[in-house]
This record gives sequence, structure tokens and C-alpha cells, in this order.
Amino acid sequence: MNLLDDLPRVVFVLGKGGVGRSTVATALATALGRRGERVLVFEWTLSEAIAPWFGLPPAGIDPCQVAPRLWVANFQLDDALRAFFVGHLGMGLFYRHVVHGRALRRLVDAAPGIAEMMFLGHVCWLTTLAEKEAGLSFDRVVVDSPATGHGASLLDLPATLGAMHASGLMGTEMARVDEMMNDPRWTGALVATLPEELSVEETLELVPRATKSLGRPPLAVLVNRSAATIVSGDARRKWLDELRARMPRAVVAGLEAIDADLRGRLAFEEQLRRELDGASQRGTVALDEQLAFVAEGSPRAVVEALASSFETEVAGAA
Repeated sequence: MNLLDDLPRVVFVLGKGGVGRSTVATALATALGRRGERVLVFEWTLSEAIAPWFGLPPAGIDPCQVAPRLWVANFQLDDALRAFFVGHLGMGLFYRHVVHGRALRRLVDAAPGIAEMMFLGHVCWLTTLAEKEAGLSFDRVVVDSPATGHGASLLDLPATLGAMHASGLMGTEMARVDEMMNDPRWTGALVATLPEELSVEETLELVPRATKSLGRPPLAVLVNRSAATIVSGDARRKWLDELRARMPRAVVAGLEAIDADLRGRLAFEEQLRRELDGASQRGTVALDEQLAFVAEGSPRAVVEALASSFETEVAGAA
């Protein structure tokens, strides 16, 4: 089965900072868009970067189209609260005089879990009522989750808040979010990583945590910048021996260092495959190194190249 087949409506892309999580999320959304889907990448970040990759200003909470069948939006608590109370509930007066008041805003900012619940609630709204209430229709929402700790805590939140047995508006919202997170046809998670020591260590901790929080394994582990198709096996690269007699020693030494680095990355990737065997639904998927081979080198060019590799590369998941 190809990774792009039969994905849930909402796909959370998890991973530590620096693994290329936003690149992977946008490439996945681009690949789905090429299949004819309308796809939104939904972020939660202080500095929205994806829209600028496409030559546009940073996106806010209102989805911004950046390419054919591809939109980007960035969660902002103030805008989400306004959308919920004014747009969804029609309680403009209550929002202006109570929710937007200084005292309550201090409480919202300080209370643990409120911002996270609003984030998940907005994701739920995007896949249920957004078309009726705001004319927004997406076949898929790819959530570019915050870095490991915060991103994983989003998956824990429904169970944590459910233990509070809230009623009223909060209870209704929590029930909607809980239904979304517990439905495998509605929600799933991908874990993005790099074939590097720290990333591998965090991934080996994140996968079981995500499994426990969701009540099911992640869809797959995505190894960004994989070296698996560049180097393989333990034999010395023949081209290095052939170049040794033709090239200056310094050049050969540099190439040997690159080869050693690639082989080190391959070893970490093989470690992930061994230790996470059976830990995700569709295995560990190699996403080939793109940064070194894309002539332009811009984030958008890397995204588009990675999107092109999704269809072929993910078929070989193991």
C-alpha cells in the first residue's frame, strides 16, 4: 500500500525541531494536491514560514492559497477565540465584553490546556462545520505539529481534559475533539525524523508515546533526508578508489568524509527500522535526500522535489 492511499482526514506530522517537519508536511500536502485533493497545512508557530516559501506573506488563521489545491493557515489563539465565539456560536457581544476582556484573557493564557483545546477544536471545525459556516472545504488537513514535546502533548490532551468531566460549552467542545482524535478514519499521525543520533533517540521515545495517546500506532515513521539510495552495504565505494589516482588528495579526503557521513546516516536509519519494526502501521519510510540535489536549493524547490518522490519512495516502506 502506498502511504498516500487511504489516509485519514486529519494527519498530524510529529517530530523534534530541526528534522524538516514543515518541509515533510508541505511535501505530503503537495503530493496529495497533485492527486486532485484540496489540502490545508495547518500550523501552530510564532513565525509562519511556509507561505513565504511560495512568495507570499506569512499566513494567519484564515487559509491562504499558496499553490493549486494547496492552502496554509497558522493557528493564533486570539483569532481562534473570535472565530469560535463570533463565527461559530454567534456570541459577538459576549466575546467583545467577556472573552476579549483583560481579566478573562489572563485566565485563558494561564490555564493549562485551553490554547491546545482551541487548536484541536479548530482542526475539528475545519473538517466538519467550516464549509457551512465559512465556505471552507478541504479533503485533507495536514497538521504541522509543534516540536516533539508540545506536539505529542496535543495527542494527550483529550484524555487529560476528559478526566475533568466538564459540562456546557467546554464539555461539548471536548466531546467533539475526543471523537475526532479517537476515530482512525478521521485522525492519524506520522512521525518525521532524521537519520541522526539525537533525532533517532527522540523518535524511539515519541513513537510509543504517540501510540499510547492515540490508542493506535502512528501511520508511519518518515526518515527525512534518507541516504539509503545513495549508499548501501559495507563495501568501500569503488568510485573513491578510482578517483584516488586522478584527483588531489584533499579532494579525495573530502569525498571520503562525505561518504563516511552518509554511511553513518544509513546506520541510524537501519537502527530505526530494527527497533521500530512493527511499531507503526505502514513501517519506516525513506524520504530521499533532496537538499543536496535540488539545483535551486530553495525550500519550495525542495518541497516540490520531495513531493515528487512520495509516490515512488513510500511504496517501499518496510
